[in-house]
Amino acid sequence: MTEPLFTVVIPTFNREHLIEGTINSVLKQDLQDFEIVIVDDGSNDNPGRVVARFNDDRMRLIRQPNAGGGAARNNGIQNARGQYIAFLDSDDSFLPNKLSRCAREFPISDDLVLYSAMNVDRGVEKFWIRPDRAIRENEDVGEYLFCANQLIQTSTIVLSTKLAKRVMFDPTLRRGQDLDFCIRLQAAGAKFRMIEEPLTIWLDNTEAGRTSYVSGYESSSKWLEKCQHLLTRKALLGYRATVLGYHLAPVKPFAAAADFFKGWAFAGVSSRTIARQLLRAYMPRAMYRAIVNSFVARFGRV
Repeated sequence: MTEPLFTVVIPTFNREHLIEGTINSVLKQDLQDFEIVIVDDGSNDNPGRVVARFNDDRMRLIRQPNAGGGAARNNGIQNARGQYIAFLDSDDSFLPNKLSRCAREFPISDDLVLYSAMNVDRGVEKFWIRPDRAIRENEDVGEYLFCANQLIQTSTIVLSTKLAKRVMFDPTLRRGQDLDFCIRLQAAGAKFRMIEEPLTIWLDNTEAGRTSYVSGYESSSKWLEKCQHLLTRKALLGYRATVLGYHLAPVKPFAAAADFFKGWAFAGVSSRTIARQLLRAYMPRAMYRAIVNSFVARFGRV
């Protein structure tokens, strides 16, 4: 069997009601040289029923006991036959030219990671486009993510299957898997290149499943303890200000205040980002979300 150009890896857990649209966004690509590997991470519903309706031999469904998104993506990586892997979460979708636009960058070396801008769907009929800018040449990815407060979301990432199999996701993480993956990719020698055209729609229209402040603080602290040796000093301070501080503030407000200040004073985190983190930390989530949604509804793109 001839290997496809792309393997699209879709991990899913209890999203039978959403995954049909996700799969359709791949099948409607204007470049059709792909396979789809769907990994059911021990769902209580039946995504296999949806997959079977497509009756497309380019699609494979792999079932595993529930082990988390990282383990599910790793299973997809290990079973990939394509030359390149494109990740897609089961509630997100590709725009029709996603794969063809990425293919215009090929061939890429086994140490290059492509990602793109994305349309963030908050359920207000307009999109918020993230990230705000591309990573600069030789810019540290940790400083890009944590000091510049940018984003490399999993469903935008395309990389060689060889590189993905060499690095893999950390299966022990239940949150922050995309951040961890990018940091460890850089530690493995990878470089990042952004396609500035939005190619993915990220569904971010609900608070369901959000991590609590306490559990978020604990998991963020554990990750930092484990991986701080992979961060520059600026990235470390930036992480404490833009990731850890949000969860820490309601639990240890004075320690969080110090982290916010150090991120602004010594890591180049903008005043605007610090202000936003303070609002996120101390304002009721529903209220904060309503304010952001109102902003996107007024100033976002159709």
